[in-house]
Amino acid sequence: MDEMNEQFFGNERNKQELIKKWCNVNVLLIAVNVGIWLGLSIFGDTTNAMYMREHGAMYPQDVQNGEWYRLFSAMFLHFGIEHLLSNMFMQYFLGDMILRAIQQWKYLLVYIVSGLGGSVASLVMMQLTSDVAVAAGASGAIYGIIGALLWIVLRNRGTFEDISIPRMLLATVAYISYGFTTEGVDAWAHLGGALIGFLLSILLYRKPKERSS
Repeated sequence: MDEMNEQFFGNERNKQELIKKWCNVNVLLIAVNVGIWLGLSIFGDTTNAMYMREHGAMYPQDVQNGEWYRLFSAMFLHFGIEHLLSNMFMQYFLGDMILRAIQQWKYLLVYIVSGLGGSVASLVMMQLTSDVAVAAGASGAIYGIIGALLWIVLRNRGTFEDISIPRMLLATVAYISYGFTTEGVDAWAHLGGALIGFLLSILLYRKPKERSS
């Protein structure tokens, strides 16, 4: 049995790296998002706006009526399988990257607060423009990760692992521009989440001290 484990998992260091990779807050959050979508899909149509509104999606009138929890619950709801998969793939890779720079509790804080910031930005813009819609998705939180990564790259003098400032800036502008040029995408939630993530990263991220030989 020990030999089989050794062949399958490798040495003890590889085991620890495997556990660290798959047993972390990012994977847990993805599991929560997927689990909620699966549960809702069993009993209804997650592409139906009214169905999603009934189960916690954000709608300005509901929030104005005191249902403030929707700013939070909307972060874990997705309109259909394509919406879910696109967000979760992005979250997995970006989350895995940022967890190599910050602690798990800091990542969770960035994720939740950025998601709330995205919901608030979306709500405010709907009220200002009177262009109301049922809103849901983890995009605000995910764009918060992008904003946090941008600061980490800047703080590391323009490079973090294989990410450079030009590459990170280009990706950030492209992601945010996508929201403003694509119909049905909540661009203000993206922008709000990215801004909150960037500001939180300034407060939370500490660059490792350089050691001289």
